Amino acid sequence: MTNTKHRFIKNDFKMKEDLSNNNPSEYESTNIRTQLPIIWDKAKDFYVFDENGNKWIDLTSGIFVSNSGHSNPKINEAIKNQLDSDLCFSFFYPTKIRQELGKRLIEISPKHFEKVVLLNTGSEATDIAYKIIKTWAKKSNKKYIITFEGSYHGRVLSSDLICGDSKSSEWSNVVDDDVIFLKFPYDLDTKFDPRLLPPSDQIAAFFLETYQGWGAWMYPQDYIKDLYDFARKSGALVCFDEIQSGFYRMGTLYGYMIYGDYLKPDIICTGKAISAPLPMSAVISTKDLIDNTEKLGGTHAGNPLCCAAALANIDFFEDQNFQNELSEKVKIFEKRLKSLKRYDSINTVNVKGLVAAIIFHNPDDATKVILNCVNEGVMPMNTWSTSIKIGPPLTITIEALNEAIDVIEKHIKGQNDN
Repeated sequence: MTNTKHRFIKNDFKMKEDLSNNNPSEYESTNIRTQLPIIWDKAKDFYVFDENGNKWIDLTSGIFVSNSGHSNPKINEAIKNQLDSDLCFSFFYPTKIRQELGKRLIEISPKHFEKVVLLNTGSEATDIAYKIIKTWAKKSNKKYIITFEGSYHGRVLSSDLICGDSKSSEWSNVVDDDVIFLKFPYDLDTKFDPRLLPPSDQIAAFFLETYQGWGAWMYPQDYIKDLYDFARKSGALVCFDEIQSGFYRMGTLYGYMIYGDYLKPDIICTGKAISAPLPMSAVISTKDLIDNTEKLGGTHAGNPLCCAAALANIDFFEDQNFQNELSEKVKIFEKRLKSLKRYDSINTVNVKGLVAAIIFHNPDDATKVILNCVNEGVMPMNTWSTSIKIGPPLTITIEALNEAIDVIEKHIKGQNDN
């Protein structure tokens, strides 16, 4: 039995060792696998509870959605107030709250951004970004989109065309020959090499994850600068997929900002943490790119309830006390996670802001640490690979953060002692 201020696990709870056969519902596809087979009963702040009263420190944020904490009372209140206003759906018809959110997103974003496209999911956001790029490319007599092997941009056809590798869309018998995949620069000494690219005047855009998702792999600083400089000289667009990394997950409003103030991407795709518990995403770009692309948006895009949640969420993030506390948490989180590199079972640790991936040499070692942590009330992300991802709600206390990392380190150390 585990019983601390932040964790409570009954002595009859034990996670099954085989995580591959977990189906959340007999009525859903067997291809749906939960991150961990725990049936959530409620989630509050940085805790998750099951129906038996077990309590975990959440290190997933619901896969980077609940940056402002689960069931944030200020956001819940805003949703309830909007619900009570008798405006819960509006299709594309104008509403004040939709206009207010669009204005607010532009106000908090860097000045070169001018317009937004409100959507529902991250996959929709990257799909629309792909459409914007393709539309612009056709008008500009350019064609190639440069992306990276191992990237992930969503679950629609256009996403499969630009993520993973050139075979990711084979299920559809559709291939975009104008998408060029580069190998991701995992080695920090990797140099950006334009010789691997098509003629520069034919390149329409670079489509990048701010970090590569499964392992929180960041681009080498010189690599991203040289790529950006090349894009600007060749007249290519730069698009960052910020679905996971946006809204202070990496310590800055948008994750791409960690690479330097010189970056001024033409398009960013935001989602997940933009509106906390409700589905919303947004493509943020320029007037020229957005206004010259047809048929943007969707039936539920800009839903008033989602807009209310997003506005309250932004207000919460902009609070100075939150920002001050976040800075302290980032320092502790980065220092403690980096220290885990000293264990022999660990290949490397990637960490920035409040996102990290502990990369093991052996995937079985990663799985064992996850199982042991869950059995003791700490819930990290299982990536089905050599990595354990960690991304707690940004509201987590320093005390709980240290306690969770203590549990992770305990089980890593146990492997190395054996």
